[in-house]
Amino acid sequence: MSGGNVTKTPFAQTMNTFAQRKVQDNLQQQGQILPCSVVAVLHNCTAVTVAFQVDQSLGYTIPQVTMPVAISQYVRIPIQVGDTGIALSASTRLGGISGLGSGLAPLNTPSNLGALVFMPISNIGWSSIDSTAVVITSAHGESVVTISDTQVSLVQGSTSIVLSGGNVNINGTLIINGQPYLSHKHTGVKAGTDTSGGVA
Repeated sequence: MSGGNVTKTPFAQTMNTFAQRKVQDNLQQQGQILPCSVVAVLHNCTAVTVAFQVDQSLGYTIPQVTMPVAISQYVRIPIQVGDTGIALSASTRLGGISGLGSGLAPLNTPSNLGALVFMPISNIGWSSIDSTAVVITSAHGESVVTISDTQVSLVQGSTSIVLSGGNVNINGTLIINGQPYLSHKHTGVKAGTDTSGGVA
C-alpha cells in the first residue's frame, strides 16, 4: 500500500495550496487590462489589432488581438499604427455590438482576451499645447482647431480664421460662392461718388 505524501503533508497546508491554485486558475480566466500598441487599423478606425506591451520573458506569449476602439460614432479619432493605449475587458463578449461578431452577448465569462476594447492613453512626451484650451488636431498637425476663453482659431496649413475680441481675422483667400472676395466686381454702378447697394 502506497500512502504517497498523504501522511507527510499537513492537511491544512494541502487545503491552502489547493485553494490558492483554484484562485489562480480563476484569475487566469478573468479579463485582463493590459498596455498595448496598435499594429493595424481596421474598418475606418473603428477597430484595431494590437500587440501587448508586456514583458514576455517569463514564458508567457500573448497573441495579437483585434478589438473595437472606445469611441462614439459622433466623434472619430485618427488612430494610427504605433498609437498606444490599454485593452479594457468587458464582462462578456462585445462582438454583437461592435460588429466584429454577431448575436446577443451570453451571460457567461468570455476568454481572458475575448471581450477587449482599445482605449488610447496619453504620454507625457507629446508636444506641448495650451493646457487651458481645447485642441483638436489632425494626425500630422496640418489642421488644428483651438478653443480657449479668449479666442477660437481654425488653422489649415498657412490659412487661418481667428475669432477674438469681436473680430474675425482671416489669413488666406476668402472665397464666397466660388468668387474670391477681394477680387470680385459689382456691375450696374457708376464711377465717382455713387455707392452700390449693400451686399446681396
